[in-house]
Amino acid sequence: MGQTRKRQYDQYTLSFKKTIVKLANNPAVMAKDVAESLGLHPVMVYRWQMEDRRGELRGNPHVSRQTPSPPPANRSRKTDREKAAEKKLREAEKRIRLLERQLANREDEIDLLKKAKRFLAETR
Repeated sequence: MGQTRKRQYDQYTLSFKKTIVKLANNPAVMAKDVAESLGLHPVMVYRWQMEDRRGELRGNPHVSRQTPSPPPANRSRKTDREKAAEKKLREAEKRIRLLERQLANREDEIDLLKKAKRFLAETR
């Protein structure tokens, strides 16, 4: 008999993979425990760690959380003051997106650590 193949593969974002690698690289936590607490195969976590060390860690290009950019507005002549205000607004929005990403990563880390803590408490 031939081997069966999985028809639907799980797809993970780059930020998820980086969070898992960061947790697995923590000296107080074993990568195997992180994998088991999240329902992943330990080999996946080890592979992501190896890819991260080599700088080859990539997310699936078909899985993204980014929203498409809005269409460009009609271009009209703007004063220097308006241009400066728009530039400042763009920089503020960029900073907000960065902070939101960092917050989401921290929340994911906290959730994962809570799961790992519960898992380790159950195994003892």
